[in-house]
Amino acid sequence: MKRVALAAALIAGLSAAGGARADCTCRYEGGDVLEGQTACIRTSSGARLARCEKFLNNTSWTFLDQPCPTAQLVGPWSTVQR
Repeated sequence: MKRVALAAALIAGLSAAGGARADCTCRYEGGDVLEGQTACIRTSSGARLARCEKFLNNTSWTFLDQPCPTAQLVGPWSTVQR
């Protein structure tokens, strides 16, 4: 009987640990960004793309070498050559 209770406690603990990971977030501009997602963060050296990651059991921003994604309006009034 003790083995059944121990196994149930172990499974419950693993389930709780797996569920906790989905709740890990980084904060930016008053909102939450889920772990693994990216955001374009304004810094003193301009906008930089960063990913929300875990570092020493805490969420933290890791700046990437990629530029922030941007959109460009193309139309007859723009200066972009097609």
